[in-house]
Amino acid sequence: MLSAPKPHVVRMRADKALPKAIVHPKCNMDNTTRRQRPLYVALPAADTVSVPESVGADVTGTAASMDGPVVEAKVPWYKKPCAFKELENVQDLQAAVSPENNGGRMSVVDFYAGWCACCKSSFPALCRIPSNELLSQHFNFYKANIEEGDFASFIKKRGVRGIPYVLVFNSDGSDCIGMGASFKKMETLRKNLDFIARADKKDFVLDPNGFVMNR
Repeated sequence: MLSAPKPHVVRMRADKALPKAIVHPKCNMDNTTRRQRPLYVALPAADTVSVPESVGADVTGTAASMDGPVVEAKVPWYKKPCAFKELENVQDLQAAVSPENNGGRMSVVDFYAGWCACCKSSFPALCRIPSNELLSQHFNFYKANIEEGDFASFIKKRGVRGIPYVLVFNSDGSDCIGMGASFKKMETLRKNLDFIARADKKDFVLDPNGFVMNR
């Protein structure tokens, strides 16, 4: 009597179904057979890479194809959310600080550049200044990239030699005073703006330590 043939079983290693890019081979020793067998560990994907929804195994069980990872665009530091409104050119600046548009408030304009490391380091602290209630009542806050809109020539005419630098304008649109705005000077800047906001007479100079005083 003939017996039914035994089914032929094909053993397939699990790692064959995994992309090689995310498989990291390790070896552990089996104490019974003394033979090395591979242990495959799936590595986590990078935080900045997102995978398209279309990537995955199809219904037939074949390996999915992948054209490549989709990398999220990196936002420049100076484009991140900030209470300082961006000015496009000198004409925008002059219009913003004018009595017709400033709402009776003085204006603070921070001049920066994308390549400026000092500007980048001071940016987070600078963006927190308008959250002060007193300062937000007395000032409008703007920022201007000197790589655009002819701002470089604008500040050079006012004797500015380096950035980051802040210019303060009176409510009538005229120049009030300027001061450095590096990270180390953030607290000085905040105190100076507080002094200017509380002063009755808007005519100031800087003392040797960089603090505003009445002329």
